[in-house]
Amino acid sequence: MTKEYDPYEDARRERAQATDDWRETSSRFWRYLRTRPMESWGFFIAGLLLGGMFF
Repeated sequence: MTKEYDPYEDARRERAQATDDWRETSSRFWRYLRTRPMESWGFFIAGLLLGGMFF
């Protein structure tokens, strides 16, 4: 028997890959941020707040 083509399977696979990529990137970012001094955390949070107000 031949397996029928499922167009949704490609979308599921791409979505899973995008999720994995995002998790990898965010994991690396948090590892980097944890190695920075506390002042960097303050600038990071201030950037998030300012970005939230302007965008």
